[in-house]
Formats: sequence, C-alpha cells, structure tokens
Amino acid sequence: MLRRFWRAETGIFLAIWLVLMLAGRSSLLRDPGTFWHTIVGQKMLDSGEIVRTDPFSFTRYGEPWTAHQWLAECGMAAADRLAGWDGLLLLTATLLAGIYTWVAWRMLRAGFHVLWVAGVLALVLLASSHQFHVRPLVLTIALIGWTFALLVDVEAGRKRLRQLWWFVPLAALWANLHAGAAAGIGTVGLCVAGWCLLWLMGKDSPVRRLSDAIALAALVLTSGLAVLLNPYGLGLPRAWLKTLTIPLPGLIQEHARLDPADPLAWATVLLGIGYLVALAGIFPRRPRVTWLMPLLWFVLASQRVRNVPLFAITAAIATAEVLPRTRWAEWLVRREVLLPDRENEPRRFDWPVAALPLVLVVAAMLLQSAGISAPLLGRGWAKHDEAVWPVELLPQLEQINLTAPENTRIFNDMSFGGFVIYHAPRLKVFIDDRCALYGTEFLQAYDHARRKDPAQIDRWQQQYGFRYALVKTGTNFDRYLNDSAAWKIIQRTPTATLYRLSACDERAEK
Repeated sequence: MLRRFWRAETGIFLAIWLVLMLAGRSSLLRDPGTFWHTIVGQKMLDSGEIVRTDPFSFTRYGEPWTAHQWLAECGMAAADRLAGWDGLLLLTATLLAGIYTWVAWRMLRAGFHVLWVAGVLALVLLASSHQFHVRPLVLTIALIGWTFALLVDVEAGRKRLRQLWWFVPLAALWANLHAGAAAGIGTVGLCVAGWCLLWLMGKDSPVRRLSDAIALAALVLTSGLAVLLNPYGLGLPRAWLKTLTIPLPGLIQEHARLDPADPLAWATVLLGIGYLVALAGIFPRRPRVTWLMPLLWFVLASQRVRNVPLFAITAAIATAEVLPRTRWAEWLVRREVLLPDRENEPRRFDWPVAALPLVLVVAAMLLQSAGISAPLLGRGWAKHDEAVWPVELLPQLEQINLTAPENTRIFNDMSFGGFVIYHAPRLKVFIDDRCALYGTEFLQAYDHARRKDPAQIDRWQQQYGFRYALVKTGTNFDRYLNDSAAWKIIQRTPTATLYRLSACDERAEK
C-alpha cells in the first residue's frame, strides 16, 4: 500500500514544490509583468471584453494594444481574486513542480537511477531558475516539454504518427496563452521537415509514404492557421514579431544574452556539455531528428536567456532518450547510473502516487481562499521583495492614488511601471515593460536618458505634464532629480525615491 502511494516521483514533486514555495515566496514575484498581467486579466473579467487599447500609460493611452497573453492573464486574475498573491505563488509553484516531476518520470522510465535523476533535475532547475516568475512563460515551458516529448515518442515508435494531430488544438490554445506557441510550431515544423528529408533519402523515418508526408505538411499548416483563432486575428502574431524585432537586451533582462560571468549561466553550459557528451555516444550511427533539436534551443538560449528553460527541458528529455542507446550505456549500467532492460517497460503514470501532492496543494488552496494565515500553505505567505519593489512607498502611492485627480501622471522607471499599475490604478504611468506597445524609438530614447541624459526627464515633463516621479534610488534619474530645484523628495528608501514637482506645492499653498 505504501509503495502504491509513494514513489520516487512523489518525493521529487514534494521536494521541488517545497523549495519553490519557500525560496519563491518573493523571488517568483520579481517580474514587473506579474503586476500588469494580473490587472489586465481583472479588467477583462470585470468588463467581459478583450482589452484592445492601452489603459495604463499617459504616453500611449488609448492607442491600439494587443494583450496577446489574454487567456493566461484572465487565469492569473482569477487566482488573484481567489487567494491573492499566495494563490498566484501556489499556482506557479505547483505547475513548475508538476512539469519537472513529469520530466523525472520519463527519466526514471528510461532507466536512470533516482539519484542521477535528482542531479540532472537540480541542474535543469538551476539553469532555468532566473526565468521562474509568476507569468505566462511557465505555461510555455510546460507545453514545449509536452510537444517535444510527443515528437520524441512518435519518432521512437511508441506513439503513432496521427497522434501528432493533438498538437493542432493545443496550438490554438497555446497562442492565446503565450507567444511561445510560435516556438512549438517551429519545433514541430523542423522535426517534420527532417523526417520528410530522411524519407526522401531512403532512411528510417516516421514518414514511410507520400501520404504521411502530405498529412504532416497539412498538420504544420493547420497548426499555423490555428494561431489565428484568437480575438485579435492577425494582430496577435504581428505583436509577437514586433516584440522579437525590438532591440531589448539593455532594458529587459530576459532578452539579454547568456552571460558567462553569471554563475547560473554555468549550469546551462554544464547541461549543454552533458547533452553533447550523450549525443556524441551515438556516432557513428545516425542520430534521430528529435535528438538534435536541443542544439537549436542551446543556440537560442545563448542569444536570449528567456530561452534557457526551453533548452533545459528539451535537453533533459532528449538525454533520457539518447543515453541508454549510446556506447557509454554499458559502462553506465556497470556503475548503476542506468538500470538495464528498461527499454520495453510500459510508460504509464501511476496516478495514486499523486495523491499526497494533490492533498497538500488542495489544502493550501483551501486555506488561502478562506483567508487563513499559515506559514507556507496559508494566506500571507507570499510577499514582495523590498529590495526590488518600492514597498515602503506604498502608503504614499496609495495616498496619491486616492487624493489626486483621476489619471494623474507619474514618471517612473520602467521596472516600476507594473507595480504602479497594480497598486495605484488611478495613476497613469510613463512606461512599463510592454515593449511592443512603446516601440523601438521610444524605448531607445528612454534607455539613452536613463544612462546618459537624465535631464531629458524635464523635457518630458514639459511635454507630458506629469507631477510625480518614482525612480530607483542611486540611479542617474535619482541624482538629477535630487539636485534639481524643480523637484522635491516625498520619501526616499534604499530601493526607490518618490518625488513631487515643486510647483505642485506652490499651487497647494496658494
């Protein structure tokens, strides 16, 4: 009975979940998009309509805007209404723990010893951790893993070719959740192209006849068309493309290149080396097409760190498939890294092992929705990191939000835009991280001002007429405003400083 309800997978889920709930109580809430994603979802739930224009900024207010993650945003808003930030933390931690437990299950079924599975997962989690935030990207991590595993199983002959058609409705759903749907369609398309090429060359391939090639081509085309099943039509993929073409690395951390000086980058490199060593053990035999896909994701990860989790999960799945078939396999079996004769073991998940994790997650959800305070499981556990967010300035921001006229304008650092949108909704922000909305020219002007020309803030003030400024303490903007007679400090904290235009005080005295 105990073995039926407790397996290695149970322990792995609980370990990952507990680490995320403990370490992630503030670190999972460090992305500025978390705030505005949630508010966008709330607006749609309240109105019953899709957001089509910018409601938050005074620099782009009323201009067309595609909320291309609208369905995930509605889900975030629902979780926020049910259990607040604790509910969002619970949802994200549970989803991530479930994803990587499923990867562990595949590795265990491939014959890996549980200790080696734990080691690989630790590396995968470490490499991906800087992209673990409460935001729709975590859905793409899960969906790219499922899609890639399906392709691997089809090429291995464990699943039939026609089962790939499940990807079409998934692509339609995925497109409304996150822009990563493009990555899923691209992965399927490249694998299909590789299989067709092998068939034309007379090599072993899932494509065995012309009708298979035609069906797969139709599948890729249909998946691409399925993206258009969204409230914005062609506007949605256009928004994806616009975001990808904006030069963002200097402004947005997730769009930066992999930095060798970052210790977390070495986890990615080590994972890549392990995958390449496994792949090298196949030669001189021809590797399968799916086994090569993590190479592409490694290149993309080196260009933008937001792709690191996608490389990590595909590399883990591919390594589990490749390593038992390498010339290193016999050596690994002797050292009990691999267990022999696991190739034909049924790959069926035993659901009773999920009973304990399910009870724990449901208990946490009930405590949070009931408003019961408790460490880890209950309400009040999640918190904003005061070293990242201007939490100490919330009383002042809320006072301005309540007493200032509707749509009062506030200049803000880009990273604080979402924070103001969530906590002071009557204010209008200068900028936030919805980069496709603001465009390359505006973003570059902001980047130049914050690095080299902070006096631009006064020229913007004359142009837009904002009365308040919220900037990071110690930045060029902060030093300029502090030295300016035109601005007065409301309050300074180690994280941020809130300013008011001195002319506002003069008008108030009169």
